[in-house]
Amino acid sequence: MVFSSTLLGQTRPNHHSASEGQFHLDQRPVAMRILYIAAHPDDENTRLIAHWSQFDGYDVAYLSLTQGEGGQNILGPELGEALGVIRREELYAARRLDGATQYFGGAADFGYSKTVDETLEKWNENEVLSRIEAVVKEFRPDVIVTRFPPDARAGHGHHTASAVLAIRAFERLQSMGRRGGYAPKALYWNTSSWWAQDLEGAVSRDSLAVLQIGGFIPELGQSSLEIGTLARGMHKSQGFAGMTDRGARTEYLQLLKGEPVDWTPPVFAACSAPMPFPGIYAEWTTESPYLIDSMRTTVTVINESNEPVRAQFDARFSDGHDSRLTMLDTLVGAMSSFSFKTWLHADGKMGGMVLYLSTQDGIWRETIPLSPEYVTSDRVKGELRRPVQVTPKYSISYDVPCLVVRDGSPTVLKYALHRYGTLTAEKVQLELLGGGISTQSDVVVDFPAGQSVVHLSAELSQKRGRGQDISRGSISAYLKGDEVPLMTAIPIRYDHIPQQEVWVDGTLPIVTAPIALPEGLHVGYIEGAGDDAPDALKQLGVDVKRLNTATLTADDLKGLTSVVLGVRAFNVNQGLASAQPLIEEWVMKGGHLIIQYNTATRDQVTDHMGPLPFKLGRDRVTVEETKPKFLHSTHPMMTYPNPLSQEDFDGWVQERGLYFASEWDAAFTPLIEWADPGEKSTQGAWITAPAGQGQVTYCGLSLFREWRAGVPGAYRILANLVAFQTPAHAYE
Repeated sequence: MVFSSTLLGQTRPNHHSASEGQFHLDQRPVAMRILYIAAHPDDENTRLIAHWSQFDGYDVAYLSLTQGEGGQNILGPELGEALGVIRREELYAARRLDGATQYFGGAADFGYSKTVDETLEKWNENEVLSRIEAVVKEFRPDVIVTRFPPDARAGHGHHTASAVLAIRAFERLQSMGRRGGYAPKALYWNTSSWWAQDLEGAVSRDSLAVLQIGGFIPELGQSSLEIGTLARGMHKSQGFAGMTDRGARTEYLQLLKGEPVDWTPPVFAACSAPMPFPGIYAEWTTESPYLIDSMRTTVTVINESNEPVRAQFDARFSDGHDSRLTMLDTLVGAMSSFSFKTWLHADGKMGGMVLYLSTQDGIWRETIPLSPEYVTSDRVKGELRRPVQVTPKYSISYDVPCLVVRDGSPTVLKYALHRYGTLTAEKVQLELLGGGISTQSDVVVDFPAGQSVVHLSAELSQKRGRGQDISRGSISAYLKGDEVPLMTAIPIRYDHIPQQEVWVDGTLPIVTAPIALPEGLHVGYIEGAGDDAPDALKQLGVDVKRLNTATLTADDLKGLTSVVLGVRAFNVNQGLASAQPLIEEWVMKGGHLIIQYNTATRDQVTDHMGPLPFKLGRDRVTVEETKPKFLHSTHPMMTYPNPLSQEDFDGWVQERGLYFASEWDAAFTPLIEWADPGEKSTQGAWITAPAGQGQVTYCGLSLFREWRAGVPGAYRILANLVAFQTPAHAYE
């Protein structure tokens, strides 16, 4: 849990100062309120939002129906819930720049969807629709703007659904408006030439608003386009940073519902609204970022101005008596400060804190919401702030995302017990419990004073009678006497968003399967956008050598039987451009190059991904239950050392694969064929070809998701990939 202001949305978290050098457009009279709606983080048009908010002075909010947890991540290995937290924080970072408010719709990002019907079914459309209506009623916009059209042109079921639900919400609110309730005036679609080449000719003049954006804001020293570009660059996990946009830009708004509105920018007279105090700094700091039971905190107001300021605090404290401190009132003199101590408790009784600033004679000027923060410093990065999280005392972590137990042979599991809060010397008893494998009980963990983590190991094996079974299980860690298993805390450490931990289910998936592998395998691994291939290979007993493309030499490749490229390696690993000739020469001499999925985008470091040409398309199979057709069931990659069957494609999560090859050299052999229901089949998911004395394989299967989910077939497919025998490496 992170302290936040609302279940549905949040504006600018952790407002510290009433005078941070920002242009306080929110002090102008608001001419219009606009709610922008789309499906994911990064879908929003930050340039338009920044122009409306920072230049025109409109009150703008973005409603992202999901947190983007089903997407991809070019920054690191975080997927699922942890990625959702990263992308949520990236939205907050973008809003701090473009000045808008951020809301969420609570819908699940279950990965790419090809149809709006599938999306609405998995989202529970009535629930998401109700949340949209709740946000609209809270924010009360004059205008709602969708990013996508309500049809297949949106290109993604989530995108289409966001527009469809926005229209339904608008229509329902219009019905309420006719009965005297609030209702927005109009619903627009932020269209572009992406959807219609001749927009101004294709849409009636009465239905199309043409806006010129990009005005310069002297108080900020930037144009709205510059601010919007910087805001978009906060979506770093999706690779959306780029060149700064300057000058002017044309935006189009097509009226979908309601009456046309006047988009003429307002001209403001002298501002009569109360302006914020200059030079006021306020913060609420804690002694730790982790709130376990309770801890002391400090509230500080610093007045660097030349006039006294009246500070009034409204907060609820939990001190054992459930008392309430209401309107603590003090006068902070010019060039002076005021602070007080209070306790923060993890029992749910502590709400937020609000600071009201007034003149000495009581004229209100500004309201500042405060959230508790932990503040520290770094000798390179300077001051660092992070939110306070309510956390358990202990967490568990494992050195692998999934444990593989092969043929009943013992497997060593390395794990660690972490603790938070006060780090006094203590002993803790731990139990590892799971089905189908041996377990450990009464593990004594000795924490010396000041130490936050203890590393441990356990030798585990299958129980009798399970040697040839293929099964999936799990293992959990418990404190002695507890009935609730420990959770895992995933640290989020990126410079553009606040540090924090994501607390997830601490259950470790276990794969028990007879996965065969020959002796003598030596596999190289080249880093991509983050996957678990090295861990998966090591658990199969394979020697893995990590290769640095920036310093790669022919000697580094000697003795390797295959090289695996991480997912999206050609999109993120700049060193591949110069290393590729060496790799191709190694392939021609007998190596096997295994390329996991890449995206066909402009950021590819080279168009030449292997010794034989092939092109990537956008084909994917998203229905996890889709059955593959084996095109060459006797091909060695399908039979050795593990004969593959339909069972190896059971239990997959989220998708089958993505960014399949669309064209390839005649030397390639496609191994499988499949299609989502109602679509044309594709054969580019898994293709392989001899190249000289070696082999090159492109595998667009989503193995990186399946390894983490504990899918046995994904490990058997990986074993067959790295065990493929080229003429130069025929081993038994």
